[in-house]
Amino acid sequence: MPKRGRPRKNIDPIEVERTHMSDDIVNMVKFNAKLTDEQIFILRRALDDTFKDYNMQKKETRANEEGMTVKDINAEALESFLNSKKSEGKSKYTIYNYGGELSKLFMIINKDYRDITAQDIRDFMEYRHTHDGLQMVTVQNIRLYLMSFYKWAQAEERIIRNPMDKIGTIKTEKKVIDTFSDEEVEKLRCACKSERDLAIVDMLSSSGMRVSELCGLNRNDVNFETGEVKVFGKGSKERVCFLTGRAKIHLKWYLDTRTDDNPALFVTAKSPYTRLSRNGVEFLIKHLGEVTGISDINRRCHPHKFRATLATNMLNKGADVADIQAILGLFKLAQLARKGQLKILTELLELSNDLMPIWNESRNKLRYVIWR
Repeated sequence: MPKRGRPRKNIDPIEVERTHMSDDIVNMVKFNAKLTDEQIFILRRALDDTFKDYNMQKKETRANEEGMTVKDINAEALESFLNSKKSEGKSKYTIYNYGGELSKLFMIINKDYRDITAQDIRDFMEYRHTHDGLQMVTVQNIRLYLMSFYKWAQAEERIIRNPMDKIGTIKTEKKVIDTFSDEEVEKLRCACKSERDLAIVDMLSSSGMRVSELCGLNRNDVNFETGEVKVFGKGSKERVCFLTGRAKIHLKWYLDTRTDDNPALFVTAKSPYTRLSRNGVEFLIKHLGEVTGISDINRRCHPHKFRATLATNMLNKGADVADIQAILGLFKLAQLARKGQLKILTELLELSNDLMPIWNESRNKLRYVIWR
């Protein structure tokens, strides 16, 4: 039986090369000069009319001719990119995320980074979503990592066409951020088997610090007399967090049991007693959630939830927005919600960066304050 459907159009490789050359010239001009849409249209039409009478072939200066493999070329570009991010003062966790996702891209696509197309990147992000089971929020973060890399490559004049220009923002589901209830925090505390674990839970719940900030603390960063903790946070900014009396007591008891001389505030439970990592804290909180039954298939138990819990409780008790910003080390107070009561703050912030909703329990409704 004859095949149905429209016959496939034969693609002329020479015509494709002409189109690519026109695009390269137009993008180069756009990159160095400000042209209107009408001027760009006229330029592209003139190039197409001129090139149609020429047979063109792009000169290849790729891996084989340079004596380097595709893997070597991508590794060199990745190393240069990560070094540029280090010079910008990015944290080691940000550098790790950049390197991890770009390495996965190069490994899965298996092309010279200069030859990777927008469709290749779409296929990669779809693979990470379907095969690796990543949520769309995480895939959107991957898109930002790749966009940063190719923006750097274009600025360094390593590429002319940026494939990320064709990749739009990924639509993500906006959910009310879950928080711990007072009973759940107490369950987590009761499930702790050591003074170290109990001190970690109390510090996270009372200070609202990030898990990376907690792991970076040293013994001399804590002032037990005032209950203040000097934190070196995101964006290389230093701030002060505060501990409750309960957190101070259990932290002091934990330090009294230590026999090592490591300056880190929290160390591993076994010798050689190295600084506790972020993965170690996340595993601990996840384990406590499973033991207490707080976490299940539809609900995760992780350290960052303590930040949302503290911020939401402070909002509901009438704390000043600027104070919450200072305590949590936030550039923008967003995505803080009380389960079943507060709407997602980011939806409102998209309408106005100056409006902040705060739940008024006495009137059982949201009130809005202007902040800057």
